[in-house]
Amino acid sequence: MFMITKSVLFSVFMAATTTTANPGRIVNGTDAEPGDYPYFVNMGYGCVGTLIAPDMVLFAAHCKDFKDEQLHVGAFQATTVTEGSQIRHCAEWKQDPKFGTEGSIANYDFALCRLDEPVFIDESNVKLELNDNDAVPREDKNLIAIGIGALTEFGDVSSLDVLQDVKVPAMTNNQCKQYYIDLVMITDNMLCTGFPEGGNGPCRGDGPLVRRKKNNDGTFTDIHVGVISFGKGCGGNNPAVYARTSKRIDWIKETSCSMGSIAAFCNNPLPPTPGPCNKDLTIKVTTDQYGVETTWKLRDSNKEEIMKRSYLVSFYENEHTLCLKSDECYQFLIEDSFGDGMCLEGPETCGSYSLDLNGQEITSALGDFTDERKFEFCTGDGVPNFCDDDDDDEFEFKFKPNKTCENWVGVGNKKKIKKKCGKYFNGQKVFKWCPETCKEVGLGPCAS
Repeated sequence: MFMITKSVLFSVFMAATTTTANPGRIVNGTDAEPGDYPYFVNMGYGCVGTLIAPDMVLFAAHCKDFKDEQLHVGAFQATTVTEGSQIRHCAEWKQDPKFGTEGSIANYDFALCRLDEPVFIDESNVKLELNDNDAVPREDKNLIAIGIGALTEFGDVSSLDVLQDVKVPAMTNNQCKQYYIDLVMITDNMLCTGFPEGGNGPCRGDGPLVRRKKNNDGTFTDIHVGVISFGKGCGGNNPAVYARTSKRIDWIKETSCSMGSIAAFCNNPLPPTPGPCNKDLTIKVTTDQYGVETTWKLRDSNKEEIMKRSYLVSFYENEHTLCLKSDECYQFLIEDSFGDGMCLEGPETCGSYSLDLNGQEITSALGDFTDERKFEFCTGDGVPNFCDDDDDDEFEFKFKPNKTCENWVGVGNKKKIKKKCGKYFNGQKVFKWCPETCKEVGLGPCAS
């Protein structure tokens, strides 16, 4: 939920700043059974979502841009692939353009992620539908909140508990407004749940709100009525507030279709099958216990990012394939955000990575580095020559705002630029501050 004040409000903004991959569980809920909620998506960073189509996840706008992030579809345990759960990445992210408008910072709290590959879940027991009726749910109607969120407002977030659910009643917005009158405007685009006495409800890292209907054949239909947005405290002591699905059902469907979704409510064709590839690269990364700390990037000689992937799930072998140009050089950079590499206590606890080009291994190693490790290669006869030192965006020669790398050092003929690159400032030559600019005149660490 999002942060409104620095007090006890919990929110997606607050959750989105959490770096742990497993935020705990619902307050006073019960453990779900495998297959109860196959559409549930754990996203890490305190955010969760709902698989609304084979290639589309609906979640909260207050969560960060999730492009290139790993998603755990059908998650039963937060960071462990089990009970049929599947791993995908967010290929494209779009936030509701009306988020935070019309007088309330929490209005229209919706976002969508298109997956890099579709996921076809088992719908034999339960099927999800999106609510399009503003009159649903009625007051006091029991709903189900689902999640792997915190047990208490300041609860332990390090356990590996399973997915939980809890029944909570809907309340009217007029009732809900009494709890937030001095904090945030409750609008008709929101839906509130909670017990007057408190004790049960969602917390940080919890997710979708559904109305469950039992069908004549014993199966269930879950009607998605809300995306978790914010709350004050945890466990139902104050109402939990959701973005009301029915209010943006048109945007959800239209945007999904415009992103190329193969959803049943779209008329988009299946994506074309990739053609033959002369330079086929396979990247394998096996995460360690803290998969959420690992990210890698692949870029070409023009510094264009070809692919980026961040992880969530621990001890999992990830595989990615992509087609490279036939005569180009590339740099593979793998990073650990905590600075201890992909190892916990020794080689036996390490993650690893490898790169294969056309079926031939070109590098492999354990993750026994600190912050990062790089590997450069070419698909043709070239020699890698990467300069990793960008111009310093904060450089101002003699602390004059108009004398930056771009607006001062790089202006003029080569002779003038070379003279400026050779000047001293703050203990080192300018070409140290402006390596990209100065390489054009043969000076600095990036000069060839």
